[in-house]
Amino acid sequence: MVPLVLLLLGQQSPSLDTLTSLAKQKDIAGLAKYSTGDGHEFKVLRGGAYDVGKFGWTAKSLKMDGIGDFVVFTTPLTSEDIGELLFERAGTKLKYIDEQDKDGIRLRHHKVHVSFNVAKKEAFLTDEISAEISPNEKKFHLLRFSPCYTVSSITDGGKAVPFKQTGGIVMIPKLKPGNVKLDVTYTGIVNLPDYAGSITPEVITLTNDYWYPMANRMPATFEISVVPPSNEYTVVAQGNYVGKDGKAEKFDMELPAIYWSLTVLKTKHVAEKIDGRTLQMWSPRVSVDRMKLQPKLYAPIIDFYSRNFAPFPFDSYGALDSPSYGGGALEAYSYATYGGGLPEEDAHEPSHTWWGGIMPNTYLNSFWNESFADWSEGCFRRGVAIGNTDDRKVLFQTVSMPQEDYNEAPLMASGASIGAAAGSLGYGKGALVLAMLEQLVGTQNLVGCMRDWIANHPKGEPAEWEQFEAVVLKKLPQFALKDFFNDWFRRPGYANVKLASGYFAKGVFSGKLAWSGPTFRMPVDLWFEDASGRREVKMLDTKNVDPQGNFKIEGIGVGAKKVYFDPYHRALRVGPDPIFASFGDFEGHVQIVRDAKHPEYLQSFTGQTTADLSTLDGKFLIGNPATMPELKSLCDKAGFQVDGDQLTFDGTTIDLKSNAALAVVELGGGKRCLIGLGVSQMPPNIGHGYIGLVDNLGRALRGQVHFPLRPDNWLAL
Repeated sequence: MVPLVLLLLGQQSPSLDTLTSLAKQKDIAGLAKYSTGDGHEFKVLRGGAYDVGKFGWTAKSLKMDGIGDFVVFTTPLTSEDIGELLFERAGTKLKYIDEQDKDGIRLRHHKVHVSFNVAKKEAFLTDEISAEISPNEKKFHLLRFSPCYTVSSITDGGKAVPFKQTGGIVMIPKLKPGNVKLDVTYTGIVNLPDYAGSITPEVITLTNDYWYPMANRMPATFEISVVPPSNEYTVVAQGNYVGKDGKAEKFDMELPAIYWSLTVLKTKHVAEKIDGRTLQMWSPRVSVDRMKLQPKLYAPIIDFYSRNFAPFPFDSYGALDSPSYGGGALEAYSYATYGGGLPEEDAHEPSHTWWGGIMPNTYLNSFWNESFADWSEGCFRRGVAIGNTDDRKVLFQTVSMPQEDYNEAPLMASGASIGAAAGSLGYGKGALVLAMLEQLVGTQNLVGCMRDWIANHPKGEPAEWEQFEAVVLKKLPQFALKDFFNDWFRRPGYANVKLASGYFAKGVFSGKLAWSGPTFRMPVDLWFEDASGRREVKMLDTKNVDPQGNFKIEGIGVGAKKVYFDPYHRALRVGPDPIFASFGDFEGHVQIVRDAKHPEYLQSFTGQTTADLSTLDGKFLIGNPATMPELKSLCDKAGFQVDGDQLTFDGTTIDLKSNAALAVVELGGGKRCLIGLGVSQMPPNIGHGYIGLVDNLGRALRGQVHFPLRPDNWLAL
């Protein structure tokens, strides 16, 4: 009933039809008029970070006697993105209830039982929840699911608990403080392939969906018992495998997690025990021989992170190739789900065991863990003990190029609600800022901070950028990094700076920076070159630049005739891409010429082929000089000494039956060709290199990078 005074004033509470219409039009200003605040909460209706909202939003009523009258803006959900919006009607206005607003319930542990009706695309679930109820002024508690799941009953000690559900939001009356066990029964029609969960006769995936109750996006441990439709199916779930219980497969997830994965499918499976860990892969479509490569690719990755961050918390780790997952991949901490592309030397998803798993992230405040995962992947590639680590540091050096999205929000306020920019800031800017922090303080110092953060963080509590900042400031006071965090984490944007002028005398360079826009605390490499081309690098910390842009660098050992300003573009600033002229820059623009005597060589290259060697320009010759004579002079130019199956480069000898070599060979006059020799079961990865050696899994053993010359990144001295 609308109060008489409001009717007299011509004011009415907005109808569901009105709210739905405004939501479908994404009329944020129109909706904001109904907010008790400034209406910023409605901005999420434009779309989440991973496209939540693409199916449209609908306003629906949620009423519970004695508690209140609410409105739910509902839409199909996917993981690690915004949730449904909940408002309480307050007269003619809507009062926003944030998903992270604590309402006194903390879900600590779940015992979940799952079964399926494949023909009806239906999942049946029961969950025995161990929860803590704390005193709170709210009259209710909220459980959140994806809206395709419908709760049929909730009991507390066998006694029915009243509830109301709208969309995926389930409201129950406030419970007495203390420990409780809630039994929840619910079902779902699961049919959103390539976006959330889906059920087909071949693959049942609940991954990327909220098929379990959440409260405030807080982590919880769980045990899960899954009954597959028949013994043709394999269950892939999080945590450690416990064993069979009748028809059910049981898993125990002792690591508190916010985002859960579960797939049941008809699949092949391989596993290998390496260094005490079981490493495995599941796939219905990749050959068993190819699948056997994945454990070998994972072994050094898991070992590297375990030694540098914290011990790996599971018995096993694996990769699931799921045809129904869609693009990309999703971490599950004891495994990862991929939409394709396996086997792969992927160091990003495994790092989420630490960044997102051991250290949970809600994704509602920032994508900080994606920043750590991207940075960790680069750290692994530069630091893993495979081949020559000095070469690897250059081959896989971070290049920091800005994106317009970096202006959208500060890193510390860049959660899923800001939309697609959240991904750019998380996967992009945050990782690049960590790389600059690494450059300022050194790799071991930064890794030490990460290790301390993990060791001292309360288990099962979400982590945020601010906590990491506190660890760094406490552990590394000598670097006085508060301004670095203020510049890069508390405000949006990136630097626009160049070297305006400078002169060199008696081992000292006096320079001047020119800033367009705000200044930033950041490291910048300056490379000094003498008349013979010999170079020496010095790092400038802009903390040591005066307000007018002036600075000095002392102790330069070369008689500098040129100075290059940040030629590798490690600083996050406006400026053109560095030009590496790498093997990867050219491989997609050549015709392949294969040596008929060596069909086993570099089989991962499958581009356009030709037999025409009338000109070498634009060709990629794959073979051995003993059976492809054209390669002899090209190998000499590259510095490859080949004797049968042995190839030597820069003091390193490899066996071409189980390793490979690649090079860009300049022919003069702007012409060039590529050459490749040897066997690698995986596509070779030599990063920025124009020449390199790789092992049988395509991993760089040696390599060299062209110094990235540009006409606009140096000054004559």
